[in-house]
Amino acid sequence: MIGDVLTSSILFEALRQKYPSAQLDYLINEHTFPVVQNNPFIDNYVFYTKKEDESKRALLKLALKVRRNNYDVVIDVYSKLTSFLICSFSKAKTKISYYKSYSTFLYHHNVKRLEQHSSTDNLAIHHRLDLLKPLDIKADNISPKIYLTKEELLKGKNYLLNQNIDLLRPLFMISVLGSSKNKTYPFEYMASVIDIVASEEPDCQILFNYLPKQKEEAFAIYNLCNPNTKKNILMNVFGNSLREFLGIIQHCTALIGNEGGAANMAKALHVKTFSIFSPWIDKATWNLFENKNNVSVHLRDYKPEIYTEPEKTYKEESLNLYKKFKPAFFKDKLVDFLKNTSIGKVTQKGISNLDKNETLLSKTNSRQTAKISALIITFNEVKHIEKVINDLSFADEIIAVDSFSTDGTLEKLKQFDHVETICRPFKNFADQRNFAIEKAKNEWIVFIDADERIPKDLRSEIISEINDSTDYDAFLVKRLYYFKDKRIRFSGFQTDATYRVYKKESVKYIEERIVHEIPKISGKSKLLKSTMPHYCFESYDHYKSKMEHYAKLKAIELLDEGTKPNPFHFIFRPSYKFLLNYIFRLGILDGKEGFIICKLSAYGVYYRYVELKRLINKN
Repeated sequence: MIGDVLTSSILFEALRQKYPSAQLDYLINEHTFPVVQNNPFIDNYVFYTKKEDESKRALLKLALKVRRNNYDVVIDVYSKLTSFLICSFSKAKTKISYYKSYSTFLYHHNVKRLEQHSSTDNLAIHHRLDLLKPLDIKADNISPKIYLTKEELLKGKNYLLNQNIDLLRPLFMISVLGSSKNKTYPFEYMASVIDIVASEEPDCQILFNYLPKQKEEAFAIYNLCNPNTKKNILMNVFGNSLREFLGIIQHCTALIGNEGGAANMAKALHVKTFSIFSPWIDKATWNLFENKNNVSVHLRDYKPEIYTEPEKTYKEESLNLYKKFKPAFFKDKLVDFLKNTSIGKVTQKGISNLDKNETLLSKTNSRQTAKISALIITFNEVKHIEKVINDLSFADEIIAVDSFSTDGTLEKLKQFDHVETICRPFKNFADQRNFAIEKAKNEWIVFIDADERIPKDLRSEIISEINDSTDYDAFLVKRLYYFKDKRIRFSGFQTDATYRVYKKESVKYIEERIVHEIPKISGKSKLLKSTMPHYCFESYDHYKSKMEHYAKLKAIELLDEGTKPNPFHFIFRPSYKFLLNYIFRLGILDGKEGFIICKLSAYGVYYRYVELKRLINKN
């Protein structure tokens, strides 16, 4: 289901941190694709369709397709008959799933779910992250995220404006219907909930979330509402597709109603939620990130004496139990939620919904209160240094940590009185970055490479996010690669996103990763909408030199890990790297530049083991 697929997508962010160059594929139900579309951590999607659901032959073909892909690792989150079959055909050397007595022989690692928990444990998140422990990945503070494009956000905004929605007034989406009868709060009770919302927020606008085939049921709830409430409800405002729905809900003040896929999607978009759980659903598992912005209620909260067994045992009794779950039980909690959610005054989030030519918006965007330290590490970057310093002019402090450049970079840096330049021997990238972070004086850090750029839209978004977001500690930026002035759209770079903005106290680069360094982030992170140009390919010789430099650092890592090179490393790995980037990741579509890049990436892998062999012989 949508909620399961969205929640499981967190595994990819954790995997990407551990394996930045790995190919990460996601096998999902075809209809759930919209909630993970544009996820920067997922490379490819394998779809399970109605065809596989209805035909054993089609299912077998899918299993054989997975087998031919020769995955190194398969993680089975679904853990049911169809996924058992698919995994049994896989040739992966590492197969991971949840523990079930009748399927343990199929997997190398069988992870047991937690049995005891508190009501705020986010078990759905914990259970999924536990599947990564066999890979020695310990991740936390990762939440499901949905990635909308600028076009989708603008389309949603324009649609609402065309429907005469005032984006500076409270806009509530009501999830009036669940995915089934036993997940749907009784109609008359839901109408009472909507009446409470309208009475507490008389200036609000209310949208109903329902499918076209559910129109009759949605109107039945509408007709049960108080006449004064009906004036606030706009029944015909909804998206014609799931992505359109997401583009609309992103502009809502909050989503209120039945717990389910819509609530999970709202949370992934960081829209506030008030969720009413079905009596037979385990709240401790699915009350993801319960806080003042995400509130949920369950019959068990008010009538614990009913539950002498786990919630799922009451599935057949859910309709009768719903009748006991009266809105009066949680009215005070809903009212408190509405008070916390109330806009009260025009905020930056509300302002962002206005047209860009409005004076109020331009004034608000120029406001900057949080202090920013901009950091760069340099070595022979004379071609880039002036441009990158100019791009960082919005920062309160700029620090350049240089490794004794010899091409005029230091002389160039001295021309900027507002830049603090520190010369320091280069040990590795992680060490150099951590040193720079220690020198920063301010709460927020923007850390970029000299060959990266910060366009105006990215700069404005950074300032806006760090001033108005209290939920995030770090932000990722998607990079757009250029070979000289030509945009590289494929060749393995199409999903690249990296941490470039974070709180000083929330980040530390992992010292063991001395190349392609990975920051350890404490707290929640978010992908920014704006992108960052990355001019990392100046020429064949320049990129070759860069690959050799990275290869030497990687060889030191491998030496410390005890890796010993063999013919497999010298022949298969470079060949696989080339085929992966040039064929499977479509480098061929980048023309001659794509061929050069993919060839040199493969050369970098080969040179890594040449250098490793040299280090071993030296020792």
